[in-house]
Amino acid sequence: MNRKPMDRKSPPLIPAVAINTGSYSPPSPPLLGTTAEFTTPPPPPPLPPPVAVVPRVPVPTSSFDENHLPSVLHRPDPMTPEAEKQARRRTCRFIEEAGQRSLRLPRVAVSTAAVFFHRFYARHAFQEHDRFEVAMACLLLAGKTEESPKKLEVVIRECWKLRRRAQQMQVQAQMQSRSMGGGGESPMAVASPGTMPSPTSTDGAQLDINSEEYSRLKERVLLLERIILHTIGFELSIDHPYKFLVDFVQEKKRMLEYSKQPSPSSRGTADGGQPPPPPPPLNKTAQYAQMVQELAQNAMNFANDSMHTSLCLQYTAREIALTCVYLSGKYSGIRPVGNRPWIELLDGITVEDLTTISIQILELVQPRKGMDSEMAFKMIRKDLDEMSAKTSDMPPDAKRLKTN
Repeated sequence: MNRKPMDRKSPPLIPAVAINTGSYSPPSPPLLGTTAEFTTPPPPPPLPPPVAVVPRVPVPTSSFDENHLPSVLHRPDPMTPEAEKQARRRTCRFIEEAGQRSLRLPRVAVSTAAVFFHRFYARHAFQEHDRFEVAMACLLLAGKTEESPKKLEVVIRECWKLRRRAQQMQVQAQMQSRSMGGGGESPMAVASPGTMPSPTSTDGAQLDINSEEYSRLKERVLLLERIILHTIGFELSIDHPYKFLVDFVQEKKRMLEYSKQPSPSSRGTADGGQPPPPPPPLNKTAQYAQMVQELAQNAMNFANDSMHTSLCLQYTAREIALTCVYLSGKYSGIRPVGNRPWIELLDGITVEDLTTISIQILELVQPRKGMDSEMAFKMIRKDLDEMSAKTSDMPPDAKRLKTN
């Protein structure tokens, strides 16, 4: 059977498609004599006007100048350096009172809040932000940073109660001053919240969480928390003097001794008779333990007081810790073995820095300690003057070897 051959048709041709390979081909130049040759490109759009930036006064890194802080240079209502210093101290006492007694925060968290507060007002003026609202935001942020967070509602409520009691005390003091014919403002009228009664005493004042005042405070504190974070450059890890001073005391305890043992007559009498018999002498181990505890505890107290000043902006935590140990030793009657000068044990701090830090802490502590500590503080100032005089007589090379 004959089969016809099948017609094999060739497949249809696929039209060529231009494929964009990503290469750039410049456009063909315009023909000579055409209008496109002489057409100029349109001018670029005008640049937007520069944004007005409010200049901030940076804190000097080499030396701290209280005359160049934002609150002092603020216009049109500048503060004096002394008023700026007092505002820091009073608000830090408020932070300490609210943090420890009302919010039950750890001591480290309260100190972190104080450092946040000092750093914030090193870049901002007190005239721009309410310092008590900034203190609330610092406490809120420090609680989160030190792993002891508190609810925003609790922080606002407790701080509001504390501030309200302070305002009531100021009003009462002013009224009492006028009734006594003082003719001026009573010193109690500017008393800081740190001197107010215990937060456990209630006066019936409560902040309603549904009120407009609470809503305004909540928004304001949350906004200030973000502003604080940007101001401090998100540096949330804070070094405090506590660790350094404890390590130093433990390291140098074998090189320390009591300057003198108290005499029996200095311990007082019982019922007007003979002084009580002296306690049995302690062995070396017990004596070292007692001395270390006393030295460290007083140094801790001085470190807590330093948080009310701007020392954290001027010196490192280690330098502040060494100064607190020195003040504690002089205050407690503890000295290096062999009556050596303290500066020989304090590695890493100069006599000038030791003197400056000590004076700032003593200026804060001495009025509060009263007459009982006046003699001890006079001896500390005398010792600082003697160390400064000896250092000033040394050549520069010997001075560096002595203090470093």
